[in-house]
Amino acid sequence: MNITKFLLPLAIASSFISQAALAGGTLALNEIMPLVQQSSKLNNEVNTALRQAGKKPSDITCVGVRLGSQFGPLSASRVAPFECNFGNNKILKIEAENLVNLRNGHSIFLTQFSEFQSKPEQAELAFRLKSWNWQ
Repeated sequence: MNITKFLLPLAIASSFISQAALAGGTLALNEIMPLVQQSSKLNNEVNTALRQAGKKPSDITCVGVRLGSQFGPLSASRVAPFECNFGNNKILKIEAENLVNLRNGHSIFLTQFSEFQSKPEQAELAFRLKSWNWQ
């Protein structure tokens, strides 16, 4: 067995995991509606899809990346990208920047927050819409 073929993918995967997250996790669309509402066009598209499906935002299941315990006060939170299933093979994919609002009023990127040796006790996730598409 060529050890390089084994170690390189392992190193890449562990680098990603230590910086980003541990697993996927579900949340309801209503939990990310503030993100959807950043664009009137996306908001209108989502409301139309909800009407067509006869559903409310709380009925739609979305999947995001679930943060691990290394993210301190943000552990178990879901972050972008999000994928929401409206049924009938209609899926919305949302790309967004993951931000962290700190107690002092500053906002930083999640990647910067992950580099803190000591995580603040209070922090809040925020998102900045980048793009979306329907499939």
